[in-house]
Amino acid sequence: MVTGSTGTDRMLGIPHIKDMIYENRKTYAEIHGLEFMWANMTSYNLPDGSPIYWNKIPILKEAFVRFPDAEWIWWMDMDIIIMNTSLSIYDHVLSPEGMARNVLLNESIHTAGGGDLGQSTPSTYKHEDINFVISKDAWGMVVGNFLMRRGTWSDWLLDLWIEPLYIAQGWTFPENDAWTHMWKHHKIVQEHSVCMNQRSMNAYPDYNLLGEHWARGDHIVHFAGCGDHPICETEWNKYWDLREKPEVPVSVKSKLQDGTAEIEDVQGGVGLPSDF
Repeated sequence: MVTGSTGTDRMLGIPHIKDMIYENRKTYAEIHGLEFMWANMTSYNLPDGSPIYWNKIPILKEAFVRFPDAEWIWWMDMDIIIMNTSLSIYDHVLSPEGMARNVLLNESIHTAGGGDLGQSTPSTYKHEDINFVISKDAWGMVVGNFLMRRGTWSDWLLDLWIEPLYIAQGWTFPENDAWTHMWKHHKIVQEHSVCMNQRSMNAYPDYNLLGEHWARGDHIVHFAGCGDHPICETEWNKYWDLREKPEVPVSVKSKLQDGTAEIEDVQGGVGLPSDF
């Protein structure tokens, strides 16, 4: 599990939101035997002053190095609450059964603004060939929550994703639109990716009109695009209270209490081999 944030505590305007996110994700990781990495995005700055949202790409590259035994990297933007802690990400999404249950076949894809991309998701797939798992809303596929499998395909994709020509485009949702561009124009991307139904991994709160809304039992709720609007704090707290509430591990509680929780503790390149 990988999250990145910018060293400030302004997201959604909610006091102590980083402690809440740490408790939520670290508890999930402990329950399901996962590792959790929280990177400070400001330490991964790309050349030429590229906007900070592109920094998730080098963070993903580094995550594969830091966790050499991980088969999959699960990226989650900061503005996500895991609502159903009992659901295993493998059973729910990555397993053959989970993928078959949730994958969208022959489904049209939209662009930012709701236009038609002009292509649909493939009509078939082979589970063993899938290296990237994502979902979509009414404005296209959403890179706020996705999974990527370790391998040469993913190495290639991450290099392509931060192509300087993409960064210079001035797209509406830059790294998101870059992903859509790659998916549309490169068959090798489509052949190794699946798009899942939104509620399986990217449900929205009920005020967001751009997609399907969270219902009890769904895995996560994503406050995509909320920013610092006054509604964000109220809605976040509402869904926080609705989440499944497992026992928080003692180690997580104690780190939050004594200030040693690994929040934004991973700095780009620090602690890695010198030839990284």
